[in-house]
Amino acid sequence: MKNSTYYEVLGVAPHVGLGQLQAAYRFSKALYAGESMASYGLLDGAERAQMLALVEEAYGVLADANSRRAYDIQLHAREALGGGQAPRMPKAGGGTAPAAQTAAAPSRAESPLAKPAVSVPAPSPPPAAPPPPEPVLHVPGIVNGAALRALREHRNLSIDQIAALSKVGGRFLRALEEDRHEVLPGRVFARGFLIEYARALRVSESEVVERYLRNWTGR
Repeated sequence: MKNSTYYEVLGVAPHVGLGQLQAAYRFSKALYAGESMASYGLLDGAERAQMLALVEEAYGVLADANSRRAYDIQLHAREALGGGQAPRMPKAGGGTAPAAQTAAAPSRAESPLAKPAVSVPAPSPPPAAPPPPEPVLHVPGIVNGAALRALREHRNLSIDQIAALSKVGGRFLRALEEDRHEVLPGRVFARGFLIEYARALRVSESEVVERYLRNWTGR
């Protein structure tokens, strides 16, 4: 890495912005940290420390706009002369400027090793499956007590459930299903009972009333 540019040390292109530069800096620090499995078997402790120092040095220069501009000028001059050793930016007291002394260096809280707490929302429960569509019941051509009972049983309803839904007494409903017309209080009442019965079953009221009363034998 001796002849590598600061951009190459951090693995970024010369035109990257500060955000990408900071991300590359964090990644490089994590890569050469002592607990990194990626470099643990390739570099010994001294080599990792050397790489970390070089990462700090590169970031310290490139994160500051003024020092980066001066570095780019030197870099372009080096390329114009056909290469040579990569330039290093000196600090005031000699040597190179470590990243810790630059204003743009990330704080301790920004260390890639200190992972911020992330609030993960609890997964939402899956939406409930819509109920299956209710089967359509067709009123048969001949409606008598047995046909009424077959429609009711197809809906899985009992006489008591029909009574609760229709507000018609259970004994009158049984009389309709048993074709005991004489038990019912008359044709007009039977017509009202049949309408409520059909509504409870969610079938055609007019078809139930008309076809059942065709065979009416009561009053």
